[in-house]
Amino acid sequence: MTRFRWKLLEPDERDVLLLSESINVSLPVARALCNRGIATYDEARSFFRPSISGLSSPFLLKDMERAVARVQDALRNGEKILLYGDYDVDGTTGTALLYLFLSEQGAGVSYYINDRFTEGYGLSPEGIAFAEQEGVTLIITVDCGIRADEAIGRCRQSGIDVIVCDHHEPHELPPAYAILNPKVPFCTYPFRDLCGCAVAFLLVQALAATLGTGEESWARHLDLVAIATAADMVSLEKENRILVNEGLLRIRRSPRQSLKSMLSVMGVDAGVMTMYNIAFGLAPRINAAGRMQRAQLAVEWLMSSSEESSRRSAEELERMNLLRREIDTDMFLKAEGMVAGHFASYCSSIVLYDENWHLGVLGIVASRMLEKYYLPTVIMGSMNGRIKGSVRSVEGLNVYEVLQQCGDLLDQFGGHNQAAGITLRPENLVAFRKKFDEICSQLLPPERRQKELLIDSKLALEEITANFMNVLEQFSPYGYGNREPVFMSSRLVLAGRPKLLKEKHVKFAVRDRNGRMFDVIGFDRPDIYRVLEASPMSVFSLAYSLEKRNWNNREYWQIRLRDIMYLSS
Repeated sequence: MTRFRWKLLEPDERDVLLLSESINVSLPVARALCNRGIATYDEARSFFRPSISGLSSPFLLKDMERAVARVQDALRNGEKILLYGDYDVDGTTGTALLYLFLSEQGAGVSYYINDRFTEGYGLSPEGIAFAEQEGVTLIITVDCGIRADEAIGRCRQSGIDVIVCDHHEPHELPPAYAILNPKVPFCTYPFRDLCGCAVAFLLVQALAATLGTGEESWARHLDLVAIATAADMVSLEKENRILVNEGLLRIRRSPRQSLKSMLSVMGVDAGVMTMYNIAFGLAPRINAAGRMQRAQLAVEWLMSSSEESSRRSAEELERMNLLRREIDTDMFLKAEGMVAGHFASYCSSIVLYDENWHLGVLGIVASRMLEKYYLPTVIMGSMNGRIKGSVRSVEGLNVYEVLQQCGDLLDQFGGHNQAAGITLRPENLVAFRKKFDEICSQLLPPERRQKELLIDSKLALEEITANFMNVLEQFSPYGYGNREPVFMSSRLVLAGRPKLLKEKHVKFAVRDRNGRMFDVIGFDRPDIYRVLEASPMSVFSLAYSLEKRNWNNREYWQIRLRDIMYLSS
């Protein structure tokens, strides 16, 4: 019945005890903190009380002083500045952030974002030609540029300086005027895992300090940095935790007009904005612009201060996202139908191709297939006589290294250990599918083909108190690098009968030893309902997270089921 491999984490109990005593929390909470590398009073204080004062100086980024001086020259001389952003959430929010700040300083600024389908990722020949035609003398990239050697070389020949704001891993550095990236050699910025928008934000911070525009001139854009950080799946630790926390507070207290309009369309109250609302609400709608049409629409919406125009743009993004959902649902259903035949020959991976599949949603479908089947997945469509695909991988399998071994069959590939993109010729498809599966078969033993569920601590239901929940709530915001705490309770039995909601969600109740009742909700787990309905006297263990709920002005705690382990009847 278990969907996951349960792994109970076991931090050093001496550290757990010392932390529990020093900050006055229960042992399960202390274990959850230690599992996140937090073992001292000061570390816990920084975790629970993230403050903007905890950010490092932007001038610790290598080349920051040089970048600031060049922008100052451009402002002083009335030069034309072009912001060159990527078409995803990270690139569009960073582009909007820089545009708004530089416009406030009187800059002659414009922006350019590639067409995902005709230009692809990075600085394109079309984009550079646009800059040359417009008489641009300074380009600032956002979330791209670190590997654009040839394009930046062309810019130099045309008399255009380039400042790169990027966060991707560098190879050989391009010939840019300045490179702002915490991952480049000899950079002294202490936190490496910023997103591209956050790097652009540091440039704005440094410019504000130099120009004397005051803290609010950069702090007002923390909402955009929070959205980008949450959407780009960078680790929510240290500085990212500060940026997201501060940005969420700003959205809750005083959202900008564009966010007001979108949240109204979504039916979400800004006052209770969460990471979930960003990851599964705002981010897909922003990305829908570049996936379905043109990413410029997302930038226009983000920068809009008019209620009418921001509402119009929000509704258009909503329409695009609904269309995107229809397309990826159809693709997912077709991909599911292809899997059975595929597994007849290949059982260690999923590599599917349909020439009619929409290139803008390949990655979404690949992620959904990975979530369902938990195997390395490649979903491919066709464009201009070539096959293009998105690749997603399971934990512990570096798919970039797998693609390197398949390099002789690929025209292009790029990405990182969990996600990548590929281009190949149709005549190489069969050989690629076979080789990819063979390599995955060698690297993926059977025990790693079931997703691992990390459990922070055993927990007796009696330990769930108001104080416990108040402390637990302070672990948020959750996301990559700061997962929601998961606990395990054993030897539980049903209290009443289970229910099946909407034919797919299971709901039931359990009691603690004091007779308190806890509701349990398990989303998309009809399998659990069937087992509990057939064996109502069964004894089981639950792996779960906890959430506070309100109903009829009554506050209560609900168990959100992650998995169940059947013990006996």
